[in-house]
Amino acid sequence: MAKRKDPVKKIVFVVLALFLLCSCGYQLVREKGIYGGDISSIYIPVFKNLTYEPNLSQYVTSVFSKELLATGLFTINKEGSDGYLDGTITRIAATPTSMSIQGVVIQKYVTLYVDIALRKNGGGLVKRWSFADSETYYVENVDSEEFNKKDAIQRLSARIARRLSAVLMTEY
Repeated sequence: MAKRKDPVKKIVFVVLALFLLCSCGYQLVREKGIYGGDISSIYIPVFKNLTYEPNLSQYVTSVFSKELLATGLFTINKEGSDGYLDGTITRIAATPTSMSIQGVVIQKYVTLYVDIALRKNGGGLVKRWSFADSETYYVENVDSEEFNKKDAIQRLSARIARRLSAVLMTEY
């Protein structure tokens, strides 16, 4: 005669196994924000633009806000924020990189330099960083040169913002 297994024992075993598997794990971030949750909301004013490039500060500030919001560490531009991000665009340079056979520039390389300071709400400096990044864009069609440049600036601003996010997540 074959031995019958008790179905109650099976159910208890499965429930215990699931309980043990679900209860194990590590918690990487205990609280939202940095400094143990002291800074969980950041105000990002429009970056200062020390260059002659028009509308540059709006592009860069917008991208930084989106990237920092995407990390999930902070709420952005909340009334009474715990800290603020003080950004300054110190320099932008566009240099030709490729020419056509006729000697006309068809590609340029834009480099953006940004200084960023994270401050607590009272004005105390938490940390200061300097970032730079470059991006190539096409200029062979004169009508779309400015659009391509703006698009390149937004892409490299996003990369700089992701680097800042990574630094914030690893250092704090």
